[in-house]
Amino acid sequence: MKVVVDLDGTLLARREAEWAHWLTRPDENPLSTQADFAGGEVTLENDLCVYTQDSRYAEGLPHSGLIVTKRPCATVFDLTPGEAAATHALLAEVRAHLDSTVRPDGYTVGWNVFPAGGQHIPHVHLHVIPRWNTDASAGAGLRYFLKAARQSPPHPTGGFL
Repeated sequence: MKVVVDLDGTLLARREAEWAHWLTRPDENPLSTQADFAGGEVTLENDLCVYTQDSRYAEGLPHSGLIVTKRPCATVFDLTPGEAAATHALLAEVRAHLDSTVRPDGYTVGWNVFPAGGQHIPHVHLHVIPRWNTDASAGAGLRYFLKAARQSPPHPTGGFL
């Protein structure tokens, strides 16, 4: 399967606009409070974090979810030591939950930081994406697509193979 991603130079500007939008509307930030996970499911939580499988953020990745701090903070670099520990502890619970319910063959776990890094909502959130051997992208990790985009010749449509 070939995947063509149109990297036309507009994605960063969109991310920056989304980031700026939420910075000017912190009370409307969709990740700011547990109550804002309308349409989502808060599956697990501890004193400092929640794990949600909110359908607004699944985007074709079944059973994927986010670990979000209860205290608003922009990035992983802004976590307190307690929040970092709570996020790690909740990640272990999330893995146990997913291992027992949907039994993935692997995981992709990661942070996007600032618009250039792909983050468009200024509230720290850890992506937890279960992966299966039968996925078309099985074996491709976080860096795979970034490296492929960097090394591929331009596609005739302006994207990259």
